Amino acid sequence: MLFANHDRAGSGNREESATRSAPARKAPSRKGPDTRIATWLVADSEEEATFCPQVGAQSNAPDTLATYWRCVAVSLASSLAVNPDLPHCLYTNSAPPVIEGVCIAELLDRWSVQIVTLPVTFRLAPGEVPQWGNQFYVFDILRDFVKRQESRRLILLDSDCLWLRRANAISAAIDRHGALTYPLGPDEHNFCEAINGLTRADLARYLARNGGRPRGWIDYCGGEILAVDRSTASRILEHARDLWPGIKAATTPAPREEAHLLSVIYDLEKMKMGTANPFIRRLWTGFRRNNLASSDRQCTIWHLPAEKRTGFRDLFRQITSVPGRDPRSESAAMGLTFRNYCRAMGWPRRGPAKFARDLSLKLADKFG
Repeated sequence: MLFANHDRAGSGNREESATRSAPARKAPSRKGPDTRIATWLVADSEEEATFCPQVGAQSNAPDTLATYWRCVAVSLASSLAVNPDLPHCLYTNSAPPVIEGVCIAELLDRWSVQIVTLPVTFRLAPGEVPQWGNQFYVFDILRDFVKRQESRRLILLDSDCLWLRRANAISAAIDRHGALTYPLGPDEHNFCEAINGLTRADLARYLARNGGRPRGWIDYCGGEILAVDRSTASRILEHARDLWPGIKAATTPAPREEAHLLSVIYDLEKMKMGTANPFIRRLWTGFRRNNLASSDRQCTIWHLPAEKRTGFRDLFRQITSVPGRDPRSESAAMGLTFRNYCRAMGWPRRGPAKFARDLSLKLADKFG
């Protein structure tokens, strides 16, 4: 059905990859609102559906769909509140529905968000993977971005992300590096652990079979942010096209989701590791898994995978409670403020009301 979010995280390892980084690039002199901000959602058929761990249901379940549409609306609204002068876009293979009485298509049209309808062509055969089955859609998005030539930069995010600050610094970093990378460190997955089916050593072996330098492991970069300029996007897409037939026909370990493939391509392109880390952080807000820190206040983007059914739901109801409001001019009235994000997401800790709601949902999941 849909989604744009792995069980993936950020901080990042620098031990080997920093020594392989490409030289920084001089920023172009061209000015103007030339960064496109986007998110995406795929609606799967019953045959295509895979499991969504953070929702606890198949990707074609109605509740899963509603959960991710709420995230889409909130994420785009949070960006419009701080980036009102930049073009915004939703990529999807589905017509936006009505969620809780809110027509998502009308909402996004009122906010001047462009909806680009794209079919999914980068997809493994049904049954190939148990979860995250539509993640390769990001390469369809890259193809459209390169073809349109409407913007020089693309910042594509998972839908469970909140913007806290303007995109200026990210745009400048894209100009320096071509693409930004978000490697996962051992605080998320130890170096022997399989991440969505492959270890870092598996990725290194795949890379060595496909033109990379042989070594013991490579960085795994999370796919929650794909921030690129158009020329780099074109090269990434060319690598993906070259590798795709072998990925679909793989008889040995090969990428099973987009972050696997992006990690390999970033290495082939000798991208510097950790260039997205100053801007985005994955925040775990669960009862058992909680990594919140005071430094989160400095982030440009929060990625909140555990809040899909809770914090994002609450924010969706706030921003749509009064019809006709526009996040570009009425952000405070819509609850698009740092203080309200903290309350809704439980940062740096849950308040009593959120604790009660989150616990109730957890018990309902456990006991049905």
